[in-house]
Amino acid sequence: MPFCSNCGQEVKEGTKFCSGCGASLTGKTPSSNTQSNDTSGNICPKCGSIMPFGNVACTNCGTLLNQDKHTAAIVLGYICSLFIPLFGVIFGIYLLTRTNKDVHKHGLIMIVLAIIMVIIWWLFFSYMAYRSRMRFYNSFYNWPNSYYY
Repeated sequence: MPFCSNCGQEVKEGTKFCSGCGASLTGKTPSSNTQSNDTSGNICPKCGSIMPFGNVACTNCGTLLNQDKHTAAIVLGYICSLFIPLFGVIFGIYLLTRTNKDVHKHGLIMIVLAIIMVIIWWLFFSYMAYRSRMRFYNSFYNWPNSYYY
């Protein structure tokens, strides 16, 4: 049996795309009318071919199968980016490592948002510390005058 030149996974004779990484095994463009004779497995959303369970990519057209939307991670990541920036960065890195390219932009936005929130929180707490120091300074050095007010 031949092996994929991209990832090294063993592939069946006559397949056009690797079932592990989706790389083309031939230089030809995929046809949208051919279907597998196997009746059990995942159906490719692009060409309609039936792929065996466990395939990452369609062997007919190369489309990645079972791309998760990661909706829960996206929502939690945005919330954490606002309130707990460290977890926002962790969710952002998690989304950057997924195979679905559509969620990568959310990962980048979460990381940037978390960094911006850290800067805003730092400015806010610095200002509050400054006000506290000034309040102490004014009460300490102006105590005789503040006694009469």
